Amino acid sequence: MKKQLLLLFILLSSSLVYSQNVPSFKILDNPTEGKTFPADSSLVDGKKVFNYYKTLNNIKKKRLQKQKTKLDSIYSNALTKLDENAEGRLNLTNQELINYEKQLKNSKDSIRILNPVIDSLSNEYVKEYLQYSTSKILSFGPKRSRAFFDILYDDKGKRFSVLNNTGFNIGNNTGSIYSELVSGNLSVLRVSLGAMISSSSSDSLSVAKEDEAYQRLVSNGGNTVLNIEYPLAYIHSRNNQFNFISRLRAKGTADFPEFGTTTEEFAGSASIGIDFYADAALTNNKLRFFGAFNFNQIYGTEEFSKNLGIENSNFSFGQLTLGLVFNNIKLSFIVATLSSESSLENRNVIAGGQVLH
Repeated sequence: MKKQLLLLFILLSSSLVYSQNVPSFKILDNPTEGKTFPADSSLVDGKKVFNYYKTLNNIKKKRLQKQKTKLDSIYSNALTKLDENAEGRLNLTNQELINYEKQLKNSKDSIRILNPVIDSLSNEYVKEYLQYSTSKILSFGPKRSRAFFDILYDDKGKRFSVLNNTGFNIGNNTGSIYSELVSGNLSVLRVSLGAMISSSSSDSLSVAKEDEAYQRLVSNGGNTVLNIEYPLAYIHSRNNQFNFISRLRAKGTADFPEFGTTTEEFAGSASIGIDFYADAALTNNKLRFFGAFNFNQIYGTEEFSKNLGIENSNFSFGQLTLGLVFNNIKLSFIVATLSSESSLENRNVIAGGQVLH
């Protein structure tokens, strides 16, 4: 069974990996290290406040924004002239009508081309700002949140992407593979939908059901997972040798018998919690050690708790994971779990492997 899961993992692993609730990102070198950015400043209540850091992306963005402002004016003027002529307030010649219609079309086409370029430059600038500023806590609006997740997951500025992350876990007689199918930004949130396959080598059906349910719990929660994230803190050294990240996470999971899960009926859960991630790297960034801790309040269906072998469908659950990253390989181990249900605490160590691109 383990060999089959490993083979399937190799076939699926095409990009970043996301397993056992461990952040799937790899902290790269900080592109702003060693650089200083002159900034416009103003006085607010007698204190100097920086308005923006001057970077090449910021300068390009401002230049294109000026072009867009001119195009907006041309578009608005042409539309007004055509409307006034239709109302009989102007007496435009056919050539003038053709010219205004051409201005309307050309400016509209140019604006449509400029908008995504300005949006991309704006996102790149905010990423530079977050990487240059070494501490951001509870100060994430839509732009900073998008840039934050772009840094973490290497989304390359995409608002929507598919088939992002794949990962596997192997525990005591159990294994699972998770793949994030689709993800995107929704205002300040990152939303993703994933699917997971789990299996147990136990000969007992009841033991296999409980082992698989526990495997899904410590991995991502179910064989279908809706994950929502919001950044709380991003603190790092100037060269990214040390990093601390925290996120608020909400999750909805579902286990369907039709998807090959050992559950006899539909089992679902909803959870909300907080996670913390910290790492430290060698000076050459060839080896990085990390630790992750998350704690969640889980609300499950009766079948969900039955599969886990517990009585209460509402319970708390947290886990501590330690690991390291070297040569784009991330190894992680769940070393401790805690829960309001004693049977879910410290059952066995679960190992995870990830390929980072």
